[in-house]
Amino acid sequence: MGAILAQEFGGELELIVVDDASTDETPAIFQRLAASNDRRLLLIRSEVGLGAGGGRNLGLNRARGEYVAFTDSDCVPAAGWIAALLSRFDSPRVGIVQGRTTATEEQSPLFSHYIVTSQLDGSYSTSNVVYRIEALAARRFDPAIVYWEDVDLAWRVLDDGWESRFAPEALVRHQVIPITALRWILWPRKFGYYPAKAARYPGFRRHLFLRLWVSPIHFWFDLAVLGLLLAVLNRWALLLLIPYLVELVRTRGFSGRFPPAKAAAHIAWDAVALGALLVGSARYRSLVL
Repeated sequence: MGAILAQEFGGELELIVVDDASTDETPAIFQRLAASNDRRLLLIRSEVGLGAGGGRNLGLNRARGEYVAFTDSDCVPAAGWIAALLSRFDSPRVGIVQGRTTATEEQSPLFSHYIVTSQLDGSYSTSNVVYRIEALAARRFDPAIVYWEDVDLAWRVLDDGWESRFAPEALVRHQVIPITALRWILWPRKFGYYPAKAARYPGFRRHLFLRLWVSPIHFWFDLAVLGLLLAVLNRWALLLLIPYLVELVRTRGFSGRFPPAKAAAHIAWDAVALGALLVGSARYRSLVL
C-alpha cells in the first residue's frame, strides 16, 4: 500500500483496498496508513470470501476516477508506475494498458511461484493493469471464472472495439513465493484453461506461438514427444528431441547443484502442461498445445 501511496503523476489518487475475509493485520495496517496520509483511502472488507473476481468487483463498484488500476497484495509497484501506465492512453480508443511485471528477486528458487509479464501477451494480469472506466462501462469480473477472470474481463472489453497498449516502464515486482516441489510440478494443470480462452475469444490466438502453442518451448516439447513415439519405427526420429533439449538448457538453466534433478523436474513440468492442454482442448473443443 505504501508503494501505491508514494505514486506521483499529477492527478488525484484514491486507494481502494479490498480485504476478502482475511485473518491477517490488513485492517490495522490500513488504519495506520490512513492516519498519516491525506489521499482518499477506502478499505472494503468482506466477511465471506468472494474470490479474486468477486473481491475486485467490490472495489471496482466504488471507484470514482476516470481510470482504475489493479495490482495484488503480493506485488510492489515501482516509482512512476501510475504515470507510466497513464501515458500509454495515447488514443481515445485505448481502453486497457498492461504494465511490465518481474520477480522481486533476480535469482529465485526453482520451486517457487511468481508472475512475469514482459510484453502484451493477452493475459492482462491484474498484477499490473489499468482500465479506462468508460471502456469497462457495466462490465465486471465474472466470479464464476477461477484463475482467468482477468483475461475474461479484458477480452470482453477488447471485443467491444477498445484497444490495448503495453507500458514496459510501468514496473511491478511480484513476490517470489516458495512452494513444494509437487505443487510446482502440478502447477501447469492451469494451462488447461488456455483452450477455454481461445474458444471464447478467438483473438486470443494471436498471442499463441503459431496460433496453436502456448510458447515456443511447448512446440519443441511436443516435437520431442513425437520423436520418442516415432523412434519405435525409426531411431532417427530421436533427432526430433534435439531442439527441445537445446531450448531447455538455453531458457531454463541448470546451474548450481543437482542439474539432472532440475532437468527432470522441468521435463515433468512440461509433460503435465501437455496433458492439461490436451484435456482442455478436448473439453472446450478448441485445440491449444
